[in-house]
Parts: sequence; structure tokens; C-alpha cells
Amino acid sequence: MLLQKIQTGALLILSALIIVGCSKTYDPSFFKGEWLSDSLVTKENDHWREFLYFDNGYAARTTVWGRQYLLNKNLKVKDLQLYERDKALFRIKVIDSNKITVEGKDYYGSFRRSNYQPDEMRTAVTIAEKTESQRKKLLGQWKAINFSIVSLQDPKDTFTIHLPEHRNIAVISTDKITAVNVGYNQLSFHTNNHIRSFEYNAEPDKINFISGDVIFSLKYYFQNERLIIEYRTFRNILNSVTFEKVR
Repeated sequence: MLLQKIQTGALLILSALIIVGCSKTYDPSFFKGEWLSDSLVTKENDHWREFLYFDNGYAARTTVWGRQYLLNKNLKVKDLQLYERDKALFRIKVIDSNKITVEGKDYYGSFRRSNYQPDEMRTAVTIAEKTESQRKKLLGQWKAINFSIVSLQDPKDTFTIHLPEHRNIAVISTDKITAVNVGYNQLSFHTNNHIRSFEYNAEPDKINFISGDVIFSLKYYFQNERLIIEYRTFRNILNSVTFEKVR
């Protein structure tokens, strides 16, 4: 009888601990910062990684792949749920101090706290919004109308700028580019003989893509409705290609 009472008491205590553990609340400051997805299942299959930002009781979701870079902003964090206005979109489960899962309709993400915190939430949202705005201008087919190359270190240096390695970006000769096509995820360079395509991600003023094991970064901007792409080599040689939009 005594053993049975002890076992019953132990079960009650364990049940109470489970209930308390399941109902544990977290101060919003616990989540503050950037979180990176290491597993993602979503019906929106145009991106494979997301970033979650938390600050002052609010959250934002971004990505640097996909048709949209800013997925949500101003999500209210309350009782381990993320609300858009009055609608609960996601549930948060805390695994430990550096890992959480986020679940919603047709959505599951596992996130780890970033060891490096490059941006606060407001900055991340602003960058995503600016990038989306700029990328809308980028999308389409562009015809090259001008090419220039100059040494920023020594403008009189005509020898170095004629070396092939200073006119190449990802084995594409910059002076041979005839057109560039920009899609949501893919960037295609055209020459007279080849078309080379790369998956890319964008920033408000840069396009980044990988060729082999090298990350290339192009600066871009718009001037009088023309697109100007610049590439700087390791010897401070600046390649500049100007494009007009075809469609």
C-alpha cells in the first residue's frame, strides 16, 4: 500500500512538472536577434533558407532567395505564437537556448540562433524592402551598349587593364558581354558564343553569385533608365558595362 502511494505521488509530481514545462513562458527578450533556418518545409518552395529577427516583442521573416525577400514584418510575439494583426500564424517551440522550431499552416522551420549578429530587425527589414524595390527594376532583358575599363590605382596604366584576368568575371570576358537577363533567382550573361547562367542573391546595390567555389559580387545602379554593372578585380581594375532594357 505504501509503495502504491509513493508511486501515485511520484506520477502526480511528474505530471505537474510536465504541465509546468509545457506552459513555460519566455520573455520576448529571450528571442532577440537573428535566427537562421537549418531545416525548412514550406509550400513556398522558391527559397531554401529563412532568417528570423526578433526585437522588442516583434518578429520579421526574410530570405535572400525567392520571389520575395521580406516575407513578414511586424509579427507580434505573444505566448509563444506569432500574430499578424489578430491572427496567429505560427507557433514557437523552444528546444534550448539556441534552437527553436516554428510551425504554421503548411509550414515547419527549425532555427538556430546566429552566433554573429550582423543586423537588428529594423535594419534587416529595411534592407529586404530596398532590395525588393531595386530588384523589380532589375528584372528583364538588358542589351549591352557600352563597356569601359580603368585602373583606379593608376589611370595611366594601360598595360594592366589589357591583361585577360582583369577582364574576366567567372570566366566571362566582361568586354564581350552583349546582354544580361535577370530573373527572380537566375542571372544570365550573353556573349556572341555563349550564355552562362547563375543563381544569385541581391542586395540594394549588389548582385552576388557563385561560380565553382568562388563568390562574385557585382555592383549595380541605374542612371537615366539604364542599368550599369561594375566589377572590380583584385588589382583595383574597374570593369563597367552599361545596358539598355529590351523588355
